[in-house]
Amino acid sequence: MKANKHRLILLSYLLALVAAGLLWPGGDILPEWGRVITSPGVLITDYFALAGPRAALVNSGVVGLMGLALLTIVGTQISGGAIAAVFIMAGFALFGKTPLNVLPIFLGVYLFSVAKQGRFQSYVLVAMFGTALGPLVSHIMFGLGVHWLWGLLAGVAVGFVLPALAPHLLHNHQGYNLYNVGFAAGIVGMFALALLKSFGYTASPVLYWSTEYSLPLFLFFSVYFASMIVLGLTTGATVKKLKSLMALPGAMVTDFTIQVDYATTYLNMGLLGLLGLGYCFLIAGSLNGPLLGGVLTMVGFAAFGKHLRNSVPIMLGVYLATFVQVVAPADPGPMLAALFGTCLAPLSGAFGPLVGLLAGFLHLAVVSHVGIMHGGMNLYNNGLAAGFVATLMVVMIRSFTEKR
Repeated sequence: MKANKHRLILLSYLLALVAAGLLWPGGDILPEWGRVITSPGVLITDYFALAGPRAALVNSGVVGLMGLALLTIVGTQISGGAIAAVFIMAGFALFGKTPLNVLPIFLGVYLFSVAKQGRFQSYVLVAMFGTALGPLVSHIMFGLGVHWLWGLLAGVAVGFVLPALAPHLLHNHQGYNLYNVGFAAGIVGMFALALLKSFGYTASPVLYWSTEYSLPLFLFFSVYFASMIVLGLTTGATVKKLKSLMALPGAMVTDFTIQVDYATTYLNMGLLGLLGLGYCFLIAGSLNGPLLGGVLTMVGFAAFGKHLRNSVPIMLGVYLATFVQVVAPADPGPMLAALFGTCLAPLSGAFGPLVGLLAGFLHLAVVSHVGIMHGGMNLYNNGLAAGFVATLMVVMIRSFTEKR
């Protein structure tokens, strides 16, 4: 398939989210969407619980379309990284990102590229992943009672910092945490929270968590992800190619669209989507904005490092940890850790499933306690926790495996 066709494929999947929202039974969507846009949006604000399925799905599709439009404007090819960035934006637009709170971060990264006298295209993926700090913008705009301009300036500031910080943190975990910008965003969010507190303001995580829309969401997204499998199989994917893809460890940077092909990548995306849906259904029997955000993120990174072989051990490690840690498998935290914790999949892919199990076990313990560091203003809380876990594990593994 030609390159422009892949752009159209992404466009069709994002428009499907918008269409699903518009077709969902309900009243006037504009007041509902207004509640989403004017919400502080700190972790965890389920937009299904806050404003209903119509506004949540439309917001998801629109934010994803903004990411795709940005890629198109700067002329970025639809690669594995681009697919991951688009789907993570759409996924987190079900619980935290809005069209309003992502734009200042885009602007901040653009200004960084100007200051560096570089091309914005070189930083566009950081701009898209960096929207993890969207709640910082919304919280200052709508949650503190200050002028909205301060939220805009905060978004520009963090957007300016992230492109400088993220590459340096990559060396810490050596590419074994796929959510590297989430690691950077967590540290920036920690500084932001400290500054807010120094001026007498605060931010704390919240919990909006819906369960009443599970069945229709499960049916819609089952078809949504199954269509990716059909797309892959009808455009050249084979079992042999899928095995080749799953033989790759997945550490950054692993682009399946280049190292295998697009057709097999779409097949892998559909399989990861159904894996995430299946886990949610078997453990809790419910779906909502945060859980679907986790599944959509898995789907995006199924083009950029994740596959069944390296993801399942992480999820299993999180699940097994719930039997000895003071949480239950169906609690919100462990559910999200199992889905988003697959950012540690390269550890399993490179060093084996037992290491993957241990990584998942440790990840659940760490992610349960790092949210307080940024007050819920970094949506990629699992990316922050995974950065610490991957750094520790890689250092220990390398110390015993590398030749002296």
